[in-house]
Amino acid sequence: MLPLGLLNAAQGHPMLVELKNGETLNGHLIQCDTWMNLTLKEVIQTSPEADKFVRLPEIYVKGNNTNSRTSRAPSGAGAAAMVKDVATTAEEEVIEEGVEDAVKAEGEAEAVVLEKAAIVKMLRQLGLRKEVRSRMTRDHHGGEGSYPYQSSDRGLCKEAEDVKSSSRYPALYHGTSTSDDGYVKKADRERAQYIKRVARRSPWVPEPLFHGPDVSTERLDKVPTRTIYEALRELQNVEDSYGSVVRLVEYLVAERGEQPNELLYECLIRANVDPKHGSAEVAGSLVKEMIGKGMQTSPRIYQALLEVTAVHPDYILRSLALLDMKNRWYSPNPDGLMSIIVGLLRDGQYELALEKLEELYKSPVTNPPWLYHIFIYVFGELGFHEESFQILQHQLKVYGPNQLMVIWSFLLDVYSRDAFYPGITYIWERMVTPGLLHPPDGTAVNVLNAASRHGDAALVTSVMRLLTDRGRRLDLHHYEALIDAHTLHHEVRKAFTVLCIMRRAGLAPDSSSTRPIYRMLRESPSATDEALSVLQELRQQYQVPIAAFNVVLEATVLHYGFKRAFDLYRAVRRICADDGPDLRTFHILLRRCVLRKSMNFLLDELQTFGVRPDREAYDQLIRICALQDDYEPAFKYLERMTRPSSGSVGETTAAGSGWWMSRASALALARRCVHAQDVRVRLIMDECRRRGMSIDADVRWLVERAQKEREQQQQQQEEEEGEGGKGEEATPRVQEPSALSRLVAAMSS
Repeated sequence: MLPLGLLNAAQGHPMLVELKNGETLNGHLIQCDTWMNLTLKEVIQTSPEADKFVRLPEIYVKGNNTNSRTSRAPSGAGAAAMVKDVATTAEEEVIEEGVEDAVKAEGEAEAVVLEKAAIVKMLRQLGLRKEVRSRMTRDHHGGEGSYPYQSSDRGLCKEAEDVKSSSRYPALYHGTSTSDDGYVKKADRERAQYIKRVARRSPWVPEPLFHGPDVSTERLDKVPTRTIYEALRELQNVEDSYGSVVRLVEYLVAERGEQPNELLYECLIRANVDPKHGSAEVAGSLVKEMIGKGMQTSPRIYQALLEVTAVHPDYILRSLALLDMKNRWYSPNPDGLMSIIVGLLRDGQYELALEKLEELYKSPVTNPPWLYHIFIYVFGELGFHEESFQILQHQLKVYGPNQLMVIWSFLLDVYSRDAFYPGITYIWERMVTPGLLHPPDGTAVNVLNAASRHGDAALVTSVMRLLTDRGRRLDLHHYEALIDAHTLHHEVRKAFTVLCIMRRAGLAPDSSSTRPIYRMLRESPSATDEALSVLQELRQQYQVPIAAFNVVLEATVLHYGFKRAFDLYRAVRRICADDGPDLRTFHILLRRCVLRKSMNFLLDELQTFGVRPDREAYDQLIRICALQDDYEPAFKYLERMTRPSSGSVGETTAAGSGWWMSRASALALARRCVHAQDVRVRLIMDECRRRGMSIDADVRWLVERAQKEREQQQQQQEEEEGEGGKGEEATPRVQEPSALSRLVAAMSS
C-alpha cells in the first residue's frame, strides 16, 4: 500500500486496488482514512481470473483486505491533466520483472518521481521549457451562443475525420525525418513500453486500442462496443492519447453507427488537453455543438474545459465556463480549482492566481506539492522573490523540509542572480552549510556579491571556503567582496588585514581594490588615524601592500592637506619595506602639490625608485610649473610628454603625436603665457584644437582681460606723470605695439 500522504494527494485520481482474494478494483479514490480504508467511485471490479467485469457506482474497502504489495495509485491526468502517468516510473519496471520484494520501499520514491514528472510537464506547458508547437487553423461558422467559438455544422464524425488530413498532426499520421531515426526509434520504444504498462493496468481493454490511429478497422471490428467505450474512459488518463481518442470516436460514429453522446464529446474535449495537438478553440466549438444539439452539459464537461484552458489559455472560454457552472449550481472540484489556478498563471494574472491558491489552501482539500512548485518556478523567473520565498516557507511548514533539490537549487540561483538577500541566507544556512546542496561556481559568485553588498562577511567567508574546497583559486574579486563587507561595518583592521592576505596569496591589489576602504576613511579623520595605526601594527605581521599605504595617504590628503600627507610619505619605506612607492603614490601627492621644491623632491623620488612618469604625472608637473614665476620647465615637460617614445606599456597614443596634457593644465599654461605675453600660447591653442580640445574661447577671455588690465595700468601711469610735470611742455611718445596687442590682433583676425 502506498504511503498515507501519497494516498491523500491521490484523492480524486484513478486508483487500482488488488484485494487479497485476487480481485482488482479500478476506480477513482474518494476518501482515505488513517487506517487505509478506501472509498472508490465509478469502480470496475475484475475477477481473479480476469474473465468477469462488474461496474459498481461506489465501494468501500477496508485496509486489511487489500494486498499491500501491489495496491497502487496509477497517476492519470492531474489537476490540468499534466501529471505524468505512474507507469513511467522506474518502480513499475521492477514490478514488471517480478521483483516484488522491492515494492515495499516504492511508496516515497514513487511520490518523488511523480512529483518531478508533474513539475517537468507543467513547466513545459507553462512555456518555461522550450517546446515546439504546431498550430492548426480551423474555420468555424455559426450563430450566436454562450461560447465565443462558433460551432461546426459538419458533426462529430466529420470533426474526427478532419484530424487525419490536417497538416497540424503530421507526426501522428506520416513518417518522420530520417535524420532523427535514432531518436524516433528510442521514442517509439519508450512509447511501446508505456502502452504495455497502461494495458496491463487495464486488462479488460485490448492493448491495440491504446495504439492510437495505427489500429486497423479490421481489428476494431472484433472488439465489442462496450469495450471501446471502456478504452475511451481509460484513454482520458493516458499521456499523448489524442490520436487514439479521435480514432476510436471516429470509428464508433462512422462504423458502429453510435449517436453522438455526452461521453464521446467529453472524450474529445478532454483530448484537447494535449499540449501539442490540443486547442481551446476546438474544445469550445465542441461544447457549442453539444448545446446546439440539445445535449446537457455535465460537470465533467466543464471540468474538461477547465483542464483544456489550463494548458491552452483562453480567458473568455474559462470565464464563460465558470459562469455556466455558477448558473447551474455546479462547483469546481479540487482538480478544477487547480486548473483554474494554472490557467490564471498562464494568462499572466499572477495576483489573482495567488489569491485562488490561498482560497484553495483554506479549503479542506490538501494541495499537492507540485502546485506550490509551479508558483515557485513562475514567480522565481519573473523576479517575484518575496512571494516565492513566502510560498517556500509555507510549503516547508506544511510538507516538511524534505523538498526536491531542484527547487532549492533553482531558488538559490534566481535569488543570487537578483541579490535577494533574505532568500539567499535562508537557503544557504539551511541547505548549503550542512552540505545538502552544492551550488555551481557561478551561483556561488553571485551569492558572494550579494553578501558583500549587504555587509555579510560571514557569508562571504563561507562562499570563499566553498570555492577553496573545490580547488578554485581565489582571485582579486573574491577578496574585494570581503573587503566591501568589512567596510560596510567600519571594520578597519579586518579590511586592511584582507589586503595583507591578498599580498601573501600572490595577488597585487590596486586602487580599485581599495575604493571601499577609501569611502569608509573619507567619512571622518578619526578613521584615517585609526587606519594609519593599523598599518603600523600590521607591518610587523604581514607584508603591507603599497595599495594599503596609498589609500591612507589619499585620505590624509583629503582631511589634513598636502603637508601632512607629504610627511606621511617619508614613512613609506618603513611601512612598505618590500614594495616601495608606485606611480599611484606620486599621483596622489602631485595632485595637491603647488611648490617647486616639493615637486623637485618627488621627481628625485621617482628616479630613485625607478618609477617612470606616465601621462598623468607629466600633466601634473606641467600644472605645477605653470604656477611658478619661471614656467619654462613646463614646456620642457610638455616636450617630453609629446614624444612618441614617452608612452609606456598599456598606454595608447596617436602615431607620431605622443601624449597631451589635460584641459585644466592647458588652460593653466595658457594663462601663464598670456600674462607673460608669450606668443607660444598660439601653439598651445593650435595643438589643443588639433586634438579636439578647443580652448579658444577661454584664451580669448584671458587675453581681453589682460589687455584691459594693461590699459588701466598705462592710464594710471600717464595720470601720475601728468601731475608731476605741470607747466612743462609735454612731448608725445610713440609706443610700439606690445606682444599682447599683436596677439589680440591675431586672434581677432
